[in-house]
Amino acid sequence: MKTKAFLLVDDNTWALRDLQDALKYFGFQEIEETRQGDEAWRMLRFRRYDCVIAEMEMPGMGGLELLKKAREHDRLYNIAFFLTHSAFTKVKVVMAGREGVTGLIVKPIDVKNFRQKMETIGTEPEEAPEVVHTRQTLDRGLKLIESNEYESALGVFETMVEQGDSAEVYYNIGYIKTSQEKYGEAIIAFRKATQLDRLFAKAYEAMGRAYQQLGRKKEAETALQKAADIYMTREKVEDAEEILNEIMEINPDTVNVYNSLGVLYRKKGEFAAALKHYQKALRIHPDSPHIYYNMGRLHLDLNDPGKAKLYFTEALKRAPDFKEAKEILSAIELGTF
Repeated sequence: MKTKAFLLVDDNTWALRDLQDALKYFGFQEIEETRQGDEAWRMLRFRRYDCVIAEMEMPGMGGLELLKKAREHDRLYNIAFFLTHSAFTKVKVVMAGREGVTGLIVKPIDVKNFRQKMETIGTEPEEAPEVVHTRQTLDRGLKLIESNEYESALGVFETMVEQGDSAEVYYNIGYIKTSQEKYGEAIIAFRKATQLDRLFAKAYEAMGRAYQQLGRKKEAETALQKAADIYMTREKVEDAEEILNEIMEINPDTVNVYNSLGVLYRKKGEFAAALKHYQKALRIHPDSPHIYYNMGRLHLDLNDPGKAKLYFTEALKRAPDFKEAKEILSAIELGTF
């Protein structure tokens, strides 16, 4: 146990110090720390750790989002992952449990309890009775939705909201309101869901469709684009493609959708389709440096560095400080790309 490597993540310097002091007291020496979730994600991909201890809620990427990304990663899906927080509600505990958290640590830490948590690394902890009860309540609400008993389901979820905020609960409230054609109320619920979980693609998607029902095309397009971007980041290409085509039906002249489709088809290796969409994007927005940059990347995939160089040059004409375009252009000119 003493040779385990730890990664500590918290935007609070004092909390990091407390965790590190406790671990060192127990004999652990391999400890690294960061105050940013994004930086923690980069560290996790480039170094092996045995355990992550992260604050559940932080500016930018919080611990819960970091946990989600880890559980979706081939190498990190079973890493020991503890979340810390000063006030875990029952709903927050269930949210963490659904993402596969190893354990929860209440701040400020109790040293004896903390040691017991560290000793559970590699074991399957039992769920507390109140957590099981909350999970069962959530499942009961979902079954009521499946049975079209919307009013009863709404009562279940509204009771859960009183116990603590949850993105999933608000999403289900939005789903019920949509089914009742109360689109304005649905949008409010979906917006609360995305405020609690900024990577909740399904909530953005449902919000976009609710806006469509109200004839608010611009807001619908924005929400659907956000959902598509999240799906693409998570490599859920089919989901992203479906939504991007839906956006195209709302507004055929949207530059973002053609550029996004170009990125999507390039990732799929369908280079001809990618080129077609990038060209459409350029016709709509001929001065966008990012589209020229994407065209350059595409031509590198097509093993045509000469043509790629022309597009990167065009990108830099429009944005002289475009760092990525500068770096790739330099690599092409040096013959190292």
